[in-house]
Amino acid sequence: MLTNYRFEDMTWPEVNAAVEAGKIPVIPIGTTEQHGPHLPLKIDRWTSTSICDEAAKRAPNRLTVLPPIAYGYTSHVMDFPGTITIHHETFIRYVVDVLKSLAYHGFKKIIMINGHGSNHNPLELAGRRAMLESDAWIAMASWWNLSDANSGFQDTWRDSPFPGGAAHAGEAETSLALHLDPDAVKMDRAVDQVIDHNKQESKYHWVDLFAAGPIRMDGWTSTYTPDGTMGNPTMATADKGQALFEETVKNLVEFAEEFAARDFLPRTDHHGRPPTMPPPG
Repeated sequence: MLTNYRFEDMTWPEVNAAVEAGKIPVIPIGTTEQHGPHLPLKIDRWTSTSICDEAAKRAPNRLTVLPPIAYGYTSHVMDFPGTITIHHETFIRYVVDVLKSLAYHGFKKIIMINGHGSNHNPLELAGRRAMLESDAWIAMASWWNLSDANSGFQDTWRDSPFPGGAAHAGEAETSLALHLDPDAVKMDRAVDQVIDHNKQESKYHWVDLFAAGPIRMDGWTSTYTPDGTMGNPTMATADKGQALFEETVKNLVEFAEEFAARDFLPRTDHHGRPPTMPPPG
């Protein structure tokens, strides 16, 4: 039984053994970014890493957790000090290289768990590129979407209004931080911020961590929030954070087992004549 759940603690023969055992690497991905006056810059990396680490602890024969990717695409937040951003093309290429390295060593299924909203679309593209350029299958989820896999779960903890109350640095992220380490949260500085997107009460353009309107207009963060908060962190509690954490970890472990058991159909090239070049893109 392979119970070493941290990838970085393995030796290379243990990596070979993990491949043979069908273990699935899980990669926590976040960024270093402002989260209002009440939360630390590490939130997106911290939350995704904590979830992945706990899931791998609970399923050490199925999952191995990689060191986190601590920087992501955050250009729109650079008006707030402390935010670190990586060019979107650099970020995608970096993640693709990590995924393809794992595939090169023999891992056939890989999971990415994201903790930063603006990483979501680049990570979808990185996962797709890595799948097309290797023989591995890549799964990706942002932790809040994974927490909401079971219908009705959000109703068991959420008190803030929808949409908007649980957006960036709002009720959900602040609750999770309170569960992980209440000393890291400055609740006396938390302020309810209804961002400009949601003040318009448009059925087309609105924002929440768990959903968004059908129209996207994403500009500089400082144009729609005065302090970097998007939501109502004053409604956050450690108990809500524990519920979110436990549900997300449970769902990740369940999905890992489903992913491991899933067979994927082989690729079929339908050209009359075999192409003489690699596919574009």
